[in-house]
Amino acid sequence: MIVFVVSVLTVSSVVMGNLAFRAGLGVKRWALLGLVLGPVGYPLFSTHKRFAIKRAQGKGTSQINL
Repeated sequence: MIVFVVSVLTVSSVVMGNLAFRAGLGVKRWALLGLVLGPVGYPLFSTHKRFAIKRAQGKGTSQINL
């Protein structure tokens, strides 16, 4: 059971680090958060990513998702 939990946290850390790198966010911060929280941290990451995009775009703009 402990091996399963450790492997899930490790995979989550790697995945969140990769997602943070692709989104232009702090890789170490999100990889550590993935290691501590596991998959539970993904909604927090998604929200932070969305806010970062909105902050970079500015007010009164829209985005086209392809």
